[in-house]
Amino acid sequence: MLLAFDTATDTAGVAIYDAQGLRAEANWFAGRGHSTQLLPMAQQLLSNLDLTPAELTGVAVSVGPGSWSGIRVGMSSAKGLALAHDLPLLGISSLETLAYPHQRIGRSVVAVIKLGRDRYAMAEFRLRRAWMRIGQERNVSRDELLAAIPELALVCGDVDPRLALAINEARGAGVVIPSPAVGLRRAGFVAELAWNRLQAGERDDLTSLEPSYLGAAVKESTK
Repeated sequence: MLLAFDTATDTAGVAIYDAQGLRAEANWFAGRGHSTQLLPMAQQLLSNLDLTPAELTGVAVSVGPGSWSGIRVGMSSAKGLALAHDLPLLGISSLETLAYPHQRIGRSVVAVIKLGRDRYAMAEFRLRRAWMRIGQERNVSRDELLAAIPELALVCGDVDPRLALAINEARGAGVVIPSPAVGLRRAGFVAELAWNRLQAGERDDLTSLEPSYLGAAVKESTK
């Protein structure tokens, strides 16, 4: 039984996963409330399934990129739980989580997370012989993002109407942008990716697992 946390952006999530699949999940707009909302939600989901933390066999966490403060809350919560109950810890990329459910679309999938001040974290994924990331996760400007999107692609994540219009104007009709509900980053996918790694015998080192920020902290301008 694996518990997964996702606090990489304003949207937070908790999920529980086991050999039967996704057992429970909650995703919500947390804003700046990750530190007060995350563990009570995890306890609620465990209670709904009549489980206790002692029955867990693994814990997963989204390592970013995303919000500095949000990622720290998830990482500290996951590491504390793993340490307290001697559980395997698995870190999952926020960008991989976004792209993962779209892997069978038959074209490149570009995952996007807004970092602030028209800076974005992005990564391209593609199903070839296996589902894989093409190149590295990158911190890019809005113009760099537009130029990096392939002509045939699905773009998911933090794509507001303004960015969607710019993508369509720059790249044309070959780019698909799913609706906000379809493009939501879900804790259930963090859990599934981590469960697959856990079944393959993988785990991350409790001490060395670090957040992925892709550069310095960026705050939205108040002007």
